[in-house]
Amino acid sequence: MISSEQVGKRIARLRKEKHMSQEQLAEQLNVSPQAVSKWETGKSLPETTTLPLLSSILGHSIDSILLPQKLVVLSAVYTDGQEAYDVTHFVNQFVVGSRLNLAVSKLTFPESIKSDRLKLLLLKYETPSGVYATYVLNDNLLTIDIHSTGYAASQSELDIVFAAYGNEQASRNVLNKMKHYAFFQWKQLTASHELFPSLIDNDGNDYLLLLYLNEEGIHAVSCAEGEQIHYTPDRTRLFRTESPHEHCIIEGVGRLGFGRDMDCSWAGALLLSLTARGVDTTYEQIMGVSGACWRISFTPMWDYSSADALVAYNYSDPAFSAYGLTATWANHLNPEERRLEKYNILESLRNHQLPIAINLRVAPEWGVITGYLDAGGTLLCRSYFDDETFEELRNDPEFLEDMKVSKGYLNVDHWPYMLVRIDSQGHVPSALDNLYASLRIKVDSMNTAGNSGYSLGYKAFEAWQEGLLEEAWYRNANDKDFARRLGVNHFCMMGLTDARRSAAAYLQESLPLLVDRPGSRVLSELAELYAQIALLLAGFYKCMTDPASVTSGPSKQSWTREQREQQAELLQTVAALESRGETLAKEVLGTLAEKL
Repeated sequence: MISSEQVGKRIARLRKEKHMSQEQLAEQLNVSPQAVSKWETGKSLPETTTLPLLSSILGHSIDSILLPQKLVVLSAVYTDGQEAYDVTHFVNQFVVGSRLNLAVSKLTFPESIKSDRLKLLLLKYETPSGVYATYVLNDNLLTIDIHSTGYAASQSELDIVFAAYGNEQASRNVLNKMKHYAFFQWKQLTASHELFPSLIDNDGNDYLLLLYLNEEGIHAVSCAEGEQIHYTPDRTRLFRTESPHEHCIIEGVGRLGFGRDMDCSWAGALLLSLTARGVDTTYEQIMGVSGACWRISFTPMWDYSSADALVAYNYSDPAFSAYGLTATWANHLNPEERRLEKYNILESLRNHQLPIAINLRVAPEWGVITGYLDAGGTLLCRSYFDDETFEELRNDPEFLEDMKVSKGYLNVDHWPYMLVRIDSQGHVPSALDNLYASLRIKVDSMNTAGNSGYSLGYKAFEAWQEGLLEEAWYRNANDKDFARRLGVNHFCMMGLTDARRSAAAYLQESLPLLVDRPGSRVLSELAELYAQIALLLAGFYKCMTDPASVTSGPSKQSWTREQREQQAELLQTVAALESRGETLAKEVLGTLAEKL
């Protein structure tokens, strides 16, 4: 005979095992919460049409709900401590005459776990004596009846009842070790051979498996060698944290992009890398101490690469020297070299050292690698082309979910053809020594004729002016070639304007270094000169046609002969001012020589 009171108690118990409220169960059954309340208090029974869905939700057969036995499996979970399957309904089918006999193996359950970890069945059951928990490892027989008394729930801190180290082929019981470590009230524990020696005949991976009781029942957690298991703050649950070898993301690295007063992508990427490792510096300081603020290069081929900081002159060594850093380059690697270099990249990231590289995404500009996922299978980065992607996909749900995983970073799309890992830090020169070094670079780079097909310094100014005044070319060029030259010209002017703005800022910031020293007056004049150059360039650049704004119509109307002549005249004026600046820089350096 069906007892509505017993049925109600069973429904309430099973609902709570599923961590559901009466309202949540009612919503899934499409009934009112009042109906569920009446069932659980024994005032009524569920409708016959509701029983199949109720059975499915609670994971118990209709018979076990309406005709409660003296032995009932409240929950059964097949797990390896990481992956888990609820097999409650399946296991309850083997309860016969208030007794459960079940041979547990990898073939027992409909679901399979394909790992080399130890696998087991966790059981929570109820008898007339109370609620208990037990477990059985694979390839063992589980037998319980109404007289079985397993583990009782722990009402305070969790209680570890089983511990093993190894895998499903070979493992050892380490419960005594865990009881020893419990004396030290550990908050987290790293699985290692030092704490848990591996069996000599075990050739596979090693895992630490812990079974523990809390007030909710019995649980399993497993971690691989090198990973950690942590207590929750209230010490009632354990959880695993992945090894840094699985993923490592340096959070909080800022955005890159043109138009942010960081238009030299190399210096912008280096700024993010240095800032991430705790170096207190600015973009303008990097441009200054490296000498990149003095740069100008140009190729008659009219290529965007002319604006790159390292295309024709080595500004990188002075930069790393100024910060006392050692840099390791990895350029133009073959496939095998790339595989080996990736290990170095991952190790750098784990040490909070962000590599910088060129051609990470979209086009050959510098960016910074900010982390990795999938044990290095996916590298993450900041690049100068991220804004376009974020804008395009800002309403894409899948993209937004991906950003949660990657902490807001985009994937590296290309293996870079130049990459720099920044290693140890040693002696850091004084700011004054760095200023003198920067002025020497100015003098040298402006008087270096060329490199790799690029003109440098004064020769670059001349080549650029000649290209602007080559009227026959502009008259005969097709729209595509004309538009490309328009884009290159705008990009190079952006780079030059940014460089001289940085030079003016760096010199102004350096003025206190020579207060009451020889050369102070000359340095002030040099700072004023570059402030003038920066103002001239910024004023002209602001009025230039942005190639991105030219969406239709002949491109030749967007860049007239008069505009090109005005720009050529400006470059000639700037070159003359640069020459005056060189004279002043030499005077400052001369005062140093006199002092020595």
